[in-house]
Amino acid sequence: MTDRGCITVLTMAAILCLPALWPAIGAVPGVMMAQAASPLEVPPAPSPLPPATQSPAPAETPGAPSPDPNGGVASEDGDTPDEELSLGEIPLIETMELTPDLARRALDSYIAAREKFVNSDLEQYEDLQEFVDSTEDGKAFEADIKAAGFANVNDWNLAITTLGLAYSSVVDDQTPDLLLQIEEVEQDTEMAQDIKDRMIKALKALIPSDNNRKVIEDLFDDPVYGEKLKLLDTEEE
Repeated sequence: MTDRGCITVLTMAAILCLPALWPAIGAVPGVMMAQAASPLEVPPAPSPLPPATQSPAPAETPGAPSPDPNGGVASEDGDTPDEELSLGEIPLIETMELTPDLARRALDSYIAAREKFVNSDLEQYEDLQEFVDSTEDGKAFEADIKAAGFANVNDWNLAITTLGLAYSSVVDDQTPDLLLQIEEVEQDTEMAQDIKDRMIKALKALIPSDNNRKVIEDLFDDPVYGEKLKLLDTEEE
């Protein structure tokens, strides 16, 4: 794989597979981030190719791109079309500056919602706002969020998303790797500029501000909220 291909794979791995990230920002189990422009899913693998026929392999033309063993035609540098990213495959990640009070309220309401609405079949809704607009449970959820001091579910979701990202970085700090990947993407001369801009923005969002990191560290020092933070690592059985 070329250097460019390595950068792409490492960068997407950082965005999509950062340890402890997804359990924390899932809001309520099964619900996607409300502010995401599209579902944050890893692109599916290409469909298997049909069985090979018995036709003889075509003769190679000198200087022509060589066929890729997984289908398609490899470029001269070894990349194939399947390796190219599209803009929609890179998640939009929004964050905010936390305060200790905001972090506590977001965490408390997250824990309460996870327990209260665990049987609400949330997977069928595209985002939290659709859940709120379409169901009685959603309206009860919105009422709980507003009682916790949030204007709406999007504001709450932004807070819990930021909390999860900052928590993940404190537990397993990937900042040096992320900064290196940002530098590599910035130096890439072949990547489309819109892809590059979106990727850099997503990577930077995974690095918490000094303020947000301190808020998490202070919560860890709190005997009550230190234990509550650990619930962000709890996975559904």
